[in-house]
Amino acid sequence: MSDQTEQGVEPSAGYTVKPRSAKSRANQTVRDLVLSMAVVGLFVAFLYVMVLRPTPDPVRVVDVAGPAAQAQVAGVFDVLVPALPDGWRATSARFSAGPTQDTGQWYNGYVSPEGEFAAVVQQDYDAAEFVKTQTKDGSAQGIVEVAGQPWTTYLSADGADRSLVREGGDATIVVTGTLPQAQLEQFAAALRSAATS
Repeated sequence: MSDQTEQGVEPSAGYTVKPRSAKSRANQTVRDLVLSMAVVGLFVAFLYVMVLRPTPDPVRVVDVAGPAAQAQVAGVFDVLVPALPDGWRATSARFSAGPTQDTGQWYNGYVSPEGEFAAVVQQDYDAAEFVKTQTKDGSAQGIVEVAGQPWTTYLSADGADRSLVREGGDATIVVTGTLPQAQLEQFAAALRSAATS
């Protein structure tokens, strides 16, 4: 047994074993290192793509000017849009024809810089049902004056939404959303005719 080589094989086995050179072991070590780094890199890329990538903004911003101009051209009523400070994002703007000629509904929704929702909705038919729907079966809470006009305040049946309602003129106006009351009043005060905006 004293005749064994470093590799542990006896010379009498019929073949000779050459010891590995230091160069081949170094090449194997470098190759293993590169393969390990590739596996780790793929894992990190997978994590980034599946878990860590930035979530896209779920708010889709829309142009209000085009739909507001179309609604204004319909001539059903004076369409209102809010003149809001930077940070507010319009998320919807549409005009829908009503059940009869010369009737309609204007809807314009926004997201505040804090992520709260607010909308102005106008309709010139079926005021009672319109108010009930837009205030989410809300109950009247009182009267406030906004920009010199009286508005009736509503709180939705579930308490999550507040609304301001102004009836009369050529259409019923509802300003509604999840904003605190003071901000909802500021939103209502910012309403301007689309014809002059």
